[in-house]
Amino acid sequence: MINKNNSFEEIWHKLGKCKRVAMSLHAGPDGDSFGACTAMKYLLERDLGMEVTLVSYDPIERNLAKLSFSKEVEFGKDILDLNFKDFDAFVALDCSASYMLGKLKKGFRLPEDLFVINLDHHSTNTRYGNLNYVDVDAPSACSILVDFFRAMNVKFDHDMCVRLLVGLCTDTGFFSYDNSVLRALREAVFLIEKGNVDYYNEILLPIRMSTSLSTKKLHSLILRNLVVNDSLHCAYSLVSLADANELGINYAEVRGGIFAIQDIEGVDFTFTLTEMPDFIKGSFRSARNVDVSLFAIELGGGGHKPAAAFHLPKMSLKEAEKRVLEAIKKVGMHPIKA
Repeated sequence: MINKNNSFEEIWHKLGKCKRVAMSLHAGPDGDSFGACTAMKYLLERDLGMEVTLVSYDPIERNLAKLSFSKEVEFGKDILDLNFKDFDAFVALDCSASYMLGKLKKGFRLPEDLFVINLDHHSTNTRYGNLNYVDVDAPSACSILVDFFRAMNVKFDHDMCVRLLVGLCTDTGFFSYDNSVLRALREAVFLIEKGNVDYYNEILLPIRMSTSLSTKKLHSLILRNLVVNDSLHCAYSLVSLADANELGINYAEVRGGIFAIQDIEGVDFTFTLTEMPDFIKGSFRSARNVDVSLFAIELGGGGHKPAAAFHLPKMSLKEAEKRVLEAIKKVGMHPIKA
């Protein structure tokens, strides 16, 4: 497998020859997937006069859904609902493997005759595109687009900058994660100044300070179910399908449940296991320099060293708990920074 990145010029040249492009948010989309895809859609339509179809099988978190450009996404529509022959290319952003595009479907591959452009920042990216650009040091997928758009001398207007800030801010925990935080802050200042963005009222207030009541109830449940494992120096929580259904939370909101326990004093890392109708959703967060991506990879997932995720097939939560603890013991603790 060739790991060398294609250049931004190659990617821009290919996009310039396209008339119709398809895109999809990844499964259980977060702010980075949403921000990156809507920013790319906006650029392709504004500067290249392209027709862009952007779909998402899963909904996004309710606070993100209130942003005006969420209307540009066809929610409830999977990429398999598209006729790929209608498109000149498929642009994948913030997605490490093709099975994560749209509805989770292990083993899924995009058609071989579909031209795929893949831009991402996950170390576990499988480079499934015909053109690939993967920067594992980037704080977010939107960070890669900032570099891409600046290299191509595109205009950073207000609408563009707001979308990119949504992804940048949410994927860095509003600059609270130690993953190139200095780079992220510089990018945020650039976007705020270029787009004349009212950071407090347009980004911080509607996203960080507008958490839904159901999400707060999920956090309360996760704290109530908290288990501290002294021997592994970790804390974790389990959420049943019945509880998830009672709260009425969607898959994207489930992904954010880990935020309730990721900053507990005295533990090295945390994880959550949430029972979904067809699988078990797992999330890891590092608190004390533990590379949790290795645990996720052992369980068939991936992500970043300080934040990673995985899915297990349908099983009881107790069995899932056992499997995760066994994987942690097998892999052992490895520092993010040697």
